[in-house]
Amino acid sequence: MKFQDPEQEQPMKALQVLSLPVGLRAAVLKATVDRQDIPLPDFHEEGYVISFINFKGDVRIATGHRPGDKEQPASPGLGLISAAGKRMSFRTGASVSFAALVLFVPKGWVPHFLGANTPFRKLEQELEEGANIITCRLGRRQLSQLSSALNTAGERSSGSNTAGEEPLSLLDLQNSALALLEYFLCNRHRSLLGVSPTSDIENEDDLSLIREVESYISEYYCSDTFTVDSILKKTYTSYHRLNFLFKSIHGMTISEYIRNKRIEKSKEMIADNVKSISQIAYEIGYSSISNYILAFKKVYQITPGKYKKQIDSLA
Repeated sequence: MKFQDPEQEQPMKALQVLSLPVGLRAAVLKATVDRQDIPLPDFHEEGYVISFINFKGDVRIATGHRPGDKEQPASPGLGLISAAGKRMSFRTGASVSFAALVLFVPKGWVPHFLGANTPFRKLEQELEEGANIITCRLGRRQLSQLSSALNTAGERSSGSNTAGEEPLSLLDLQNSALALLEYFLCNRHRSLLGVSPTSDIENEDDLSLIREVESYISEYYCSDTFTVDSILKKTYTSYHRLNFLFKSIHGMTISEYIRNKRIEKSKEMIADNVKSISQIAYEIGYSSISNYILAFKKVYQITPGKYKKQIDSLA
């Protein structure tokens, strides 16, 4: 693997360094390079540098500027945080298509916007105690946000936006950047605080997928057009994979999980004593009253009618 002489190194320029409204700074690196270091921008200020990278090719992370310096392998869809001023670069020994969104978090920004945020405080402590880099793997949704941020910054640098669109583009970039920062902090929360995982699943892509599906179910499970197929289309995944993940985390299939959400909601509605059993069945997504009764009995070992009588007798 060949490297440029640091004294003659020609750093890859950021397309643009942008000051975001919330007080962060962002830079985008985009290029196809061959056998060279790809250094991060120097923001000339105390703080933290968080990089989100994606690439095609072979890339390694170096924490110095000499060929013998410590390196570690990089993978596409990775987030990394380091203290500003600490040398870090991405090295390649062959042609690579590389892109990165680099966020600079000024030291003074932290107490105002993150306050006593425990995950970030733990990150600071790790870095102060000598860690050069702390990494986090991005999930499917975060990769989409990264792509959006890279495209937004690319449009601004090329001048394709009209004057009226510029503030919106800057806000779009900020929204993506803050979403990635939030994911980084939440994702690192469990391991940095020493919390034991709740299941055998530790792959961050899988955990991110489950969180996305749970959120989608919570929002739409009562809709009469909601189906498991709609989840599969939205997440581009298979029924077999989702079942495996739900069984690993919740101890039930995704269909059982949805059924339980609906039946639990219907139980609350029965207790409210405002609507009939048939109205409740329809509103939680059942087109057949008999199917609803069977599902309710399977979950609570009693029919919804008998449960209603029990509630009424206590009134």
